[in-house]
Amino acid sequence: MKIGILTYYGDLNCGTNLQAFSTLRAVKSIYPNDCVEIIPFHGFNPDIRPYLSNCTIRSLLRDWSRIRKYRQFKQQQLEVKNDRIIQSPQEALAYIKARRYDTIFIGADTLLELNRLPQHYDGLSAYWLSPEIKARKILLAASAKNIEYDKLSHKQKADMEATLLDFSAFGVRDDMTRQLISHFIPGDKIVSIPDPTFSLEIDYHPIQSYLQKKQMLIPDKCICIHCYRTDKWAGSVAARLKTQGYTIASFRPMPWADLVLNDLSPLEQVGVFRYFHFVITHRFHEGIFSIKNKVPVLLYVSENTDLKTSNGDSKYSDLMKLFGLYPTNILDSGTIDAERILSQIPIALEAHNKNRQKLDKTLQDLSDRYIDFIKNTHI
Repeated sequence: MKIGILTYYGDLNCGTNLQAFSTLRAVKSIYPNDCVEIIPFHGFNPDIRPYLSNCTIRSLLRDWSRIRKYRQFKQQQLEVKNDRIIQSPQEALAYIKARRYDTIFIGADTLLELNRLPQHYDGLSAYWLSPEIKARKILLAASAKNIEYDKLSHKQKADMEATLLDFSAFGVRDDMTRQLISHFIPGDKIVSIPDPTFSLEIDYHPIQSYLQKKQMLIPDKCICIHCYRTDKWAGSVAARLKTQGYTIASFRPMPWADLVLNDLSPLEQVGVFRYFHFVITHRFHEGIFSIKNKVPVLLYVSENTDLKTSNGDSKYSDLMKLFGLYPTNILDSGTIDAERILSQIPIALEAHNKNRQKLDKTLQDLSDRYIDFIKNTHI
């Protein structure tokens, strides 16, 4: 049997690549005698560029090292060598159809989003597939990001219903996607399953080799701040934390960072979280990586982000609710400034420490649920 995994991969986002890696490993483990591959297709240009804000010659050299590592990861770990960018949904569907898959897993990540469609195109992206592709189709921890049913066009609703009725199983990652799909499919057929990275067993050898090669020691009191370059509060937060004896790390060049870690591979980055005392981030998967490494995290959702629906729901809040860390370990409403971040850190630390046993149990349960869902698709 030939199995395709339709997913995002290949950009410079650690979480995107590791969810693809985790999906590939999980499906291969359950279908060991079949041909399993990531479908070598992108519906848009993957974002592959160095950080240009606050950059120096040294940081640019580290960025080029990161780009090289990500290319190697795509070829070696994801086993993708000749991928194609096809922006036309019709041409992309024809390409996928020609590869003659028996089964296609669609997910994970925000694969079902519609904000990357060609201008004036009234339809769905190729990631939704279509009834003309005769493979067995399974949603696997897929997310529709911020799509709201009432904002879809009549044609999009008709196309969505037609393609979903042709699916064999529905595993969604968040409540927003469940609510959307429930307009077309009975709710009892839709299963909420976690992100694939919960099933990833972290290998710490890559980050240990990195630190040894760099002769780098990350202090016990190190806080990682991963923010947007436009987050003006970050410098003030870093300065205040430094007066309390903390070392500040960042995954992008920032003038206030003591450690700039912008040359890590995906496997190095997922392991480096174990060395942090605390993490402040706007990245969904970094919330997962922090919890998997038993490190307290404070997630924040920008006030103007497109990751929320009009009623304020987000995949971030869903994630924190899974672990009993909502609303203590997330800022998903209101204005975010330095004082608010600083006052929330001790609250987030206390909530994490109180829930340590629950966190460990929940991590195992989520990994089991993800693997069990794939096992149940085996025929």
